[in-house]
Amino acid sequence: KNFSSSYNIFFSDEINEDLISSFMKGMEFGFFSNQNSKKSKISFNTFEEQNNCDIIKSKGFNVVLVKNLNSNFYKKCQRKLSRNSLFTSLDVNSEVEYQEIDEKSLTIVGKNRISKINGTVLSLKNSSNYEQKIADYFEINHSNERVRSLRNVLREKLNFSPRKRKDVDKIFIDASPDETKRIIPAIRYNLIFGVEVLTYPKSIDVWNSELSLNELNKIEGFEHPILLNRINLFEKILPDFDVNEKIAFSKGFDLFFFGTKIRNKTSNFSGLLGSYEIKENFIFSKPLKFSIDLKGVKQG
Repeated sequence: KNFSSSYNIFFSDEINEDLISSFMKGMEFGFFSNQNSKKSKISFNTFEEQNNCDIIKSKGFNVVLVKNLNSNFYKKCQRKLSRNSLFTSLDVNSEVEYQEIDEKSLTIVGKNRISKINGTVLSLKNSSNYEQKIADYFEINHSNERVRSLRNVLREKLNFSPRKRKDVDKIFIDASPDETKRIIPAIRYNLIFGVEVLTYPKSIDVWNSELSLNELNKIEGFEHPILLNRINLFEKILPDFDVNEKIAFSKGFDLFFFGTKIRNKTSNFSGLLGSYEIKENFIFSKPLKFSIDLKGVKQG
């Protein structure tokens, strides 16, 4: 109902081809999952950033994919194409602000993440032994050495649990899913209890994760729903995608599955990437807050 008779997808030539392929597969799934879309026609077109705005002149509804919000084409054309066109990007803006970050917070940052935090940061950029680096930061080994010395002096067995640093009560993780599935067990292994553990978007991916609910227990943060929930419909395709390809696939699915809302420029609906809103002729998606306990994931 209220679907456009034709949808025209325009891709900037600056977008990665693998991401475009994933996006198109997502649109295909969205097309066949929505009964109202079956009579719609879809066309795919490529444009160059230096092209004039009138290159987007197809009949029907147009979705224009640019590399990011800094696109020159978006800046010069967003108002000229406001009637039957919307812009979006596969480079999702996953930035969130944690009000809880203070002097007792530690942010563990992965090799390919850029920290924008003013507080204390533990970077994994020049390290391959995450477990050792985390243990060193929390001075776990100092506690172990003290106990070994006492055992040698007393010559008897001592029951011992390493003490964590008392100047840290929250750990934030901003890393790739592959790094996160090493960081969280390292925190558990080093017996760093009594601290809150929170993650930034695109740090967890249950499709490729080996972490159990026990290890993920009491983890909180913000994440795109598709990265926290395995959906049977996508079991044959998403496990082979990396995180960015999953994001692109989900954007394609959402844009077509919720085609009526998109065409009517309706904000505040939720999809695989989280909550959607449309501002300045641009479709934005935001990850949702979540928490995990032994019963599973709660999100929204």
